[in-house]
Amino acid sequence: MNARLKSGVLWGTMALALVTGALWQYYPLADANGRLAALPERGLWMASEAIPVSETEEQIYRGAAVLKRLVAVRGQRVVMTVVDGSGNRHAVHDPLFCFRGAGWEVTGQAPLALERGAARQVDLRRRGETAEAVYWFSDGTRAFDSAMEYWWRTTMRRVTLGASGAEPVLIMLTPVDERPVNWEALLAAWPEIAAF
Repeated sequence: MNARLKSGVLWGTMALALVTGALWQYYPLADANGRLAALPERGLWMASEAIPVSETEEQIYRGAAVLKRLVAVRGQRVVMTVVDGSGNRHAVHDPLFCFRGAGWEVTGQAPLALERGAARQVDLRRRGETAEAVYWFSDGTRAFDSAMEYWWRTTMRRVTLGASGAEPVLIMLTPVDERPVNWEALLAAWPEIAAF
């Protein structure tokens, strides 16, 4: 193939990619708002109440759908935050990056088994204070703790115009009290979130 033909093929491919990319942004994909709305406020061992998103969170999650609740499960209390990044793809990112950006040092992390996959339990420390959190991503059929997998799934979803699966969401649980949470017991008594 001569140089002129190669150059034409390259420019043609680039033009096709640009046009396709521009058109894809206008193709409406289903979001996960229905899944968020369907998450029960009460269960056999669980009760929850909506809590407002802080001003800082409003800035971070601008354009994304956020569900935030104070949840009590068999004497343990956590804040649940679920983020659907359909309206703002930049609102969902690696939670480890967020923790570090907020000044927390990640002192430990381990996988945590869920009904449909795995979550990540994280131990944190900042200026002598300790905390913990659990997070995972879910598309309603599979739970996973990898931000790279989240980005891959959302990219494939856009490329396939939604045919590759439902929109994944980020689920984060943080304790309200200073005492440690028994995450396995909490998730076992809260099947609605463990299977979300």
